[in-house]
Amino acid sequence: MATLTFFKTERVIQVDSPQTVVTIQDLLNQIRLYEEQPINLDYGTIANAYGKQPLGGGSYVGITLELINDWRIAFEARPGPGTILCTVSGGNIVAINQYSNNPVKPTAFTQVVIAQSSSPTIIQADPDYATLYLLESLRGRNKSVGGIWYWNPTSGSDANDGLTPAKAVATFAKAQALASAGTGDIIFALATAGGGITTVTETLNITKNNLKIRGAGYSFQLVPAAPGSPTVNIGADNVEFSGFYVATASGGTDNAITVTGDSAFIEGCWIKSASGNGIDLAASTRTQIDTCAIEDCTGNGLNLGANTSITKITQCIMTGNADGANLAGAGVTDNIFENNLIYNNSGYGIDVGTGVSRTGVRLNHTFSGNTAGSTRDLGTGTFIETPAGGASATEIADAVWDEVIAGHTAIGTTGRNLKDAKIKATIASLQ
Repeated sequence: MATLTFFKTERVIQVDSPQTVVTIQDLLNQIRLYEEQPINLDYGTIANAYGKQPLGGGSYVGITLELINDWRIAFEARPGPGTILCTVSGGNIVAINQYSNNPVKPTAFTQVVIAQSSSPTIIQADPDYATLYLLESLRGRNKSVGGIWYWNPTSGSDANDGLTPAKAVATFAKAQALASAGTGDIIFALATAGGGITTVTETLNITKNNLKIRGAGYSFQLVPAAPGSPTVNIGADNVEFSGFYVATASGGTDNAITVTGDSAFIEGCWIKSASGNGIDLAASTRTQIDTCAIEDCTGNGLNLGANTSITKITQCIMTGNADGANLAGAGVTDNIFENNLIYNNSGYGIDVGTGVSRTGVRLNHTFSGNTAGSTRDLGTGTFIETPAGGASATEIADAVWDEVIAGHTAIGTTGRNLKDAKIKATIASLQ
């Protein structure tokens, strides 16, 4: 979108330097926004516009912009000595004014070319839904395509329709309002800040079922300005949330992500320094968390609360938290951990609380440096797979000592021999 300056007294719409191109559609959009501002409501209309009626077969009538009331367009003067070529394109522009009906005001060291349409039509390709569905089918979860909306906190405007990157809205709240519930709509978050990092202070309260929110990775950061609520609250069902850096405001006890909906899919997120838990699940079922890093949270990296079931946590990193993962509360059942790296937490790597049932910890977990221990199991029906390589030499030695010495030192007890299994384990640990 071109940057324009409106000079009301001179009745000039200036395309600011260093821009050299402006489209008719862009001019029209910004003229209408300018006219709608309360301070300009008492002022006459700047332009009329015609066109864009459908002709069939993907063709539309071209846009004609008619500047009236002596308004003209100008490109900001350049310092010279060379002349800068500037272009107005994408339709037709005409004027009714006292300057021989010329829509362009001359400025120093600029030459303006109006690329008038040779035909009063616009050719617009029909949406390629087959390609959209083919690409979506390659994703691991939530294979559906609804409407597509664009959210750009840097240069978007909530007055836009959000249908293209150039017409992106400025806030998530507006993007979600445009989306439909239950249809698989996608919101793309655009990171366009000049410094390379787009930081958003808005909290995200996701309330529409089947909505997908896709970010740009580390370069799109959600960091609220004030504490008091989770940075991201997923209260709807079948929500996909992927590709964001998520933190919390200082001074609170807030979760980075709270999930109370069912069948959420959280992927590729970096949760950092939350003042509460990194990801907190409560009364949620069938949530899947893939390939996320959860670091340095005051609370637990991952917290599974009451009535949370059938959760699957895969290929995540949990470090620097209280517990890496904590499961506690009634109705916490059938939750699975697979192939995660859990290290340097001040509590346990995975802490399974009393009353928790059928927790599975399997497929090549790595635990290291968790102060309280790798795992604690106070639940029922828990399965914790032995890490690759079997038990450590220390664990084997402790088991052998308890069998041979500690249990048989009182008067009247009888010494026993090592069992064959422990002999084999001890020999293996020495290799």
